[in-house]
Amino acid sequence: MNQDQASPATIYNLITMKSNPSQRRFAFIIGAIVVLISLLSVPFVRIQLVELQAYQPAIFSTVICFEFITAYVIYSQFKINRSPAVLVLFGLYLFSGGMSLVYILTFPRVFAENGLFHAGTQTSAWLYVILHAGFPLAITLYMMIESKFANVNYSASKAKRLGLYTFIGVVLLITGLTYITTHFKNQLPIVLSQGKLTPLFIYGLGLPIVLITLITLIVYYKRTKASTVTSTWLCVAILASMLDVAIILCGGGRFSVGWYVARWNTFVCANIVLAGMIYEFTKMYLRMTELFQQVKDSEYNYKVLLGESQLAERKISEQSDIIERMLESSHEAIIMCDIEGRVIFANRRVEHFFERPLESGERMSSYCLGMKTADAAFDEFIDAYFEQSIPPFRKRISRLTLKGETRHYECYVNPISGEMEGTLRGHLVGFRDRTEEERIDELKNEFVSIISHEIRTPLSSIVGFIEILATRVVTEEKRAKYIETIHKESLRLSNLINDFLDLQRLDSGRQEFHFQSLDAVLLLREIVEQWQGKDNHEAELHAAAEPIFVQGDEDRLKQVFHNLISNAIKYSPGATRIDVYVETDNGKVLIKIQDYGLGIPAEALDKLFTRFYRVDNSDRRKIGGTGLGLSIVKEIIEAHHGKVVVDTELGKGSIFIVQLVEIDAD
Repeated sequence: MNQDQASPATIYNLITMKSNPSQRRFAFIIGAIVVLISLLSVPFVRIQLVELQAYQPAIFSTVICFEFITAYVIYSQFKINRSPAVLVLFGLYLFSGGMSLVYILTFPRVFAENGLFHAGTQTSAWLYVILHAGFPLAITLYMMIESKFANVNYSASKAKRLGLYTFIGVVLLITGLTYITTHFKNQLPIVLSQGKLTPLFIYGLGLPIVLITLITLIVYYKRTKASTVTSTWLCVAILASMLDVAIILCGGGRFSVGWYVARWNTFVCANIVLAGMIYEFTKMYLRMTELFQQVKDSEYNYKVLLGESQLAERKISEQSDIIERMLESSHEAIIMCDIEGRVIFANRRVEHFFERPLESGERMSSYCLGMKTADAAFDEFIDAYFEQSIPPFRKRISRLTLKGETRHYECYVNPISGEMEGTLRGHLVGFRDRTEEERIDELKNEFVSIISHEIRTPLSSIVGFIEILATRVVTEEKRAKYIETIHKESLRLSNLINDFLDLQRLDSGRQEFHFQSLDAVLLLREIVEQWQGKDNHEAELHAAAEPIFVQGDEDRLKQVFHNLISNAIKYSPGATRIDVYVETDNGKVLIKIQDYGLGIPAEALDKLFTRFYRVDNSDRRKIGGTGLGLSIVKEIIEAHHGKVVVDTELGKGSIFIVQLVEIDAD
C-alpha cells in the first residue's frame, strides 16, 4: 500500500470516536455555563480590582500544562491514525502552550518589572493578540486539511518525521514571534496604554478576532455537527477563546473584573479539550477491558464449537449459500477471480453498473477496458495487480455509459487467502457506485468557493475601513462615507448569515410560521414603495383597488417578495423599471415580478431553485451572490401551499410568478 493511501479499515481512536447525545449535551452545558458567567460579568467588567500578582502565574501555570498535555495526547492519536489534519491540531496546541508560556514570562511584574527577555510594555499584549488570532486560523487550517486529505494516512516513518518537523517548526515560530515582540518593542504599535486598551486594539484587532472566531465556530460546527468527541469539545474551546477576547474588549484594561473573567475563559479554553479526551479515553479503556473479556469468552466458545465438526460443516454450507445470495442482493458489484485474474463469480450488480454481463472465465483486465483512473487506464492497474507488481489497492475510476454520461466508482481489490498461511485462493474485486458522492463533492466545492468569496469581500471592506478610521485622521465627510460602507457591508454579511440560518431552520423543521389573513395588495404596495429609486429603478404596482386576501406569515412573505424584487433589480442592470402585478385566477392569487434585464438561459431553469446554484454566465458572475435566495423563496412558498415559477426570455427579462391560495375577507 502506498504510504499516503488510506487504510481500508477505520482506526479506532479519540479523534474519530463518534460522540453520543449525552456527550454533546454535557458539552453544551459546559459551553452554556461559560457563556452565562461571561454574560453575568458584563455589567461589572470595567470595575477595577486589586492587582493580584499570584493570579496570572496560578492560572497560566495550569493553562500551559494543560496545553502541552493536550498536544501530547493529540500527538499520541496522530501516531495511531497518522492523519495530516491531526498533525495540524497537535501543532495548534503546541503553539498555544508555547505562546502562553512566553506571554506569562513577558507579563510585567510577574518575573520582572517589565517582563523577561527585555520585554516592553506592548510585548505581552501583542503576544496575547497573536495567540488568540492564531487559534481560529489554525482551526480553519485544520478543517481545510481534514477536507482535502481526509483519506490520507502517512506511513509510520513519515509520520514520525513530520511530527518532528512540526515540533521544530512551531518552536521556531514561537521563538521568532518572541524575538520580534521583544527586540522591536519600541516599534510595536501601541495597543495598551497605562493598563487600558487603545482603539487600535479594540477596533483594529480585538473585534476582528472575535468575529473571525465566531465565524470559525459556526463553520466548524456546521461541518462537524459535533459528531466526534474531539469536535464536540473543540467547539467549546473555540467558544471560550472567543469569549476571552470579547470580555477583554468590554473590560477595557488590565486587572478589571472583565480581565479576571477573561483569564477564566483562557483556563476553560486550555483544559476543556484535554478533560473531554481524558474522560473518553478512560471510558474507551474500560470498554476495551470488557471487549478483551468477551474475546476470551468467545475463544472458549469457539473451541467448544470446533469439536462439533459435522454440524459445523453443514452450517458452513448453509452460510455459503446465504453469502452467495447476499452477494447477489448487494448494492456493490462484486467479482471473484482466480489467482490468474479469470472470473469465477460475478453478481448481477456488475451488469447493472457496466451495461454488459461478465462471463465466467473472462479475464478481469479485458472487462475493465475503457475504465479510467485519475492518472492511467484502469486495466493497466488490474494487470499489474494480478502480475503481483503492485499491492492490493483502492482506486476511484470513471467510465462513459452508452448514453454518454460519466459514472464514478470506487474499486477495491483484495486477495483471498487459503486455510494454510501464505496460500492464495483468489482475489475479490468490488465496485461501489459513488456518482452521487462526486456530485455532492462538486456542490461542496462550489459552496466553499461561494462562501469564501462572499464572506471575505465584506469582511475585507469592514476591516480595511475600520483600520483607516482607527489609525488615520480623516475628514468628517470621509468618515461618514467609510462608516456608511462599513454599515452596508455589515448588513451584507448579516444577510448572508441569515440566509444560512433560514435554510437550517427550514431543513430541521424549526422554522415557525405565524399564519394570518393578509391583504396581498396592501402588502405588496408597502414593499414596492420601499424599493422606489433603488439602483435607478422605478417599481410600479399593478393591482385592483379592492383587497385580495391570502393566508400567510407576513414576515416570511415580505422576505420572499423583497428577495424577488431585489433579484429583479440586480439582474436588470441596463433597465430602469420593475413591474409588480397582483391578480386573481380561479381561487388563486398570482403575484408577478417582472424585470427587463438579462433573462435566464433555458438550460438553467431546472436548477434555478436549487441551493448554491448560480447561472454560469460571466455577466451574472460579476453580480455575485450565494445562490441561496431563490431556494429560500421556494421553501417558504411551498410551506404556504403555493408554488413559484418563472417565465423568461434571454436578453429580454424574466417574470417570477408566486401562486398563493385566495381566501375570503372574513
